[in-house]
Amino acid sequence: MSRQDLHEFLVHRLKLQNITPEREELIASVLNEGRRMGTRTVVFHAAIADRLGLNPSDHKCADLICNETGPITAGRLAEITGLSTGAITGVVDRLERAGFVERVPDPEDRRRVVIKSAEGRAPDVRHMFLPMMEGVASLCGSYDNEQLALIAGFMRRLGAVTEAQIANLQQAKAVPAPSAAAHEVPESAVDPATARRKR
Repeated sequence: MSRQDLHEFLVHRLKLQNITPEREELIASVLNEGRRMGTRTVVFHAAIADRLGLNPSDHKCADLICNETGPITAGRLAEITGLSTGAITGVVDRLERAGFVERVPDPEDRRRVVIKSAEGRAPDVRHMFLPMMEGVASLCGSYDNEQLALIAGFMRRLGAVTEAQIANLQQAKAVPAPSAAAHEVPESAVDPATARRKR
């Protein structure tokens, strides 16, 4: 997105009419660094998956089970990841064969099966994240407690925004892509001086 496109987005889409150039620059930096971080995260996890002999989707499911959810049903894992139940069955089969997870009876309802991290390969997954954890912890040393609390709060709120958009994408039905004209800012909404320059 060009700086002009960003300006029009902020002013006309978000109605930030009195935004200062300094604040616009800061918002642009947050958006750009967030996009770059997203790309780096995808590449980072792909590299870990490759080292573990897994594809990225299988690796992320193993990571979720190992580090976040704990024992989980296949149906719930499908909900979290957005994969179909059929696709999740294939993921779990591959992870089980590779020794990363195992299917066990649910201790609360033995008629039901849950997927849990297998002790044999769980350390392999955790070990791959240690250098990153060390790097982040070291970086935190550059900030005081108040700054870290602000950063952590921003990341939590950004995570909530991301989760909301994931849910929107998963729930939305397939619709034709809007035409380019639908995204154009009406000339009547553009500053008159800008409109004259375009003519």
